[in-house]
Amino acid sequence: MSLRLISQVLFLSLLFTPLLPSCVKTEKGILLSQELELLASYPLAVDDPSGLSRSHMEDHLFTVSDNSGNIYLIDKRGVVKQVIHAGGDDLEGIEFVEETATIYMLEERLKKVISIDLNGNALDTFWLDIPVQNPNDGPEGIAYNPQKQHFYIVNEKNPSRLYVYNTRFELLEEYPLNFALDYSSVDYTEKGNHLWILSDESKLLARCNLKGEPDKLFYTDVPKGEGVVVDITAERIYIVCDESRKLYIFRLPV
Repeated sequence: MSLRLISQVLFLSLLFTPLLPSCVKTEKGILLSQELELLASYPLAVDDPSGLSRSHMEDHLFTVSDNSGNIYLIDKRGVVKQVIHAGGDDLEGIEFVEETATIYMLEERLKKVISIDLNGNALDTFWLDIPVQNPNDGPEGIAYNPQKQHFYIVNEKNPSRLYVYNTRFELLEEYPLNFALDYSSVDYTEKGNHLWILSDESKLLARCNLKGEPDKLFYTDVPKGEGVVVDITAERIYIVCDESRKLYIFRLPV
């Protein structure tokens, strides 16, 4: 292990040990962190990319801009292939639900979810009763579990929470998040039945159970990481950054 990695692990251990939930079971009581291997990064012709999702096309992803309010279909080299003029306001999250071919957009300041079809036609609007203290500390990430038909939304901070909803966005459960400084995105993977929760301020990606309790932390070193997709089969992690306007690709450790 390199000296740099050892120092990062020690730093993260010192920084986040007081924040770890007591119910997390870890090896010898220590939540270990691991530095991810960066494979590539590509520029994005998207202003303030925020949020990332799988799409209806193989090897393509959806991202959103909290500047333009549009949805962008990109390939895995960051090239924009299609723009859906969605008319969103402060878009921070996006999730594509394959079973209904529906896109769900998450608006932070207005605390609402808008569903649209692949042509950009509005289908429904759902308002979220999240008691945020500051409009800019609102809901940031959204993910869908097709097995349970549940949506998961992470609130950035104040409060730091994971909210679980049904398909009508009726609140089912909520859980505290306390392993990072903030929470910017969430993804669900069926294999392993995990939530993957990203923090831009802490530069961390956490593999969690469905209550948001982490069993592993990964150090990304990505400033302002705002969206994440984890591909278990391809062993890849995709993260978009609004500060650098880039798509980062990491190797998923086996």
